[in-house]
Amino acid sequence: MKQTIIVAALLMAVSTAFAADTPTQGPGQNFDNVKSDVIARINARIARNQVELSCVQSAKNHADLKACREKFMEEMREQRGMKR
Repeated sequence: MKQTIIVAALLMAVSTAFAADTPTQGPGQNFDNVKSDVIARINARIARNQVELSCVQSAKNHADLKACREKFMEEMREQRGMKR
């Protein structure tokens, strides 16, 4: 979970730096901003899925596997609750 938060914070910093370099005028500005936001969200999901994959791969039995699934499902529910 700490790893996910670190990756998400890093992605936010990178996307913010990229947005600052984007020209403030021009016909493609809005598209570039939307595109960079979508890319940041995809990268955050990839990072989260990699952490979940690591947890599942290290599971030694059904209880460990169930604990991984419950942990990541709860995180997803919290994220969805925050968005609404």
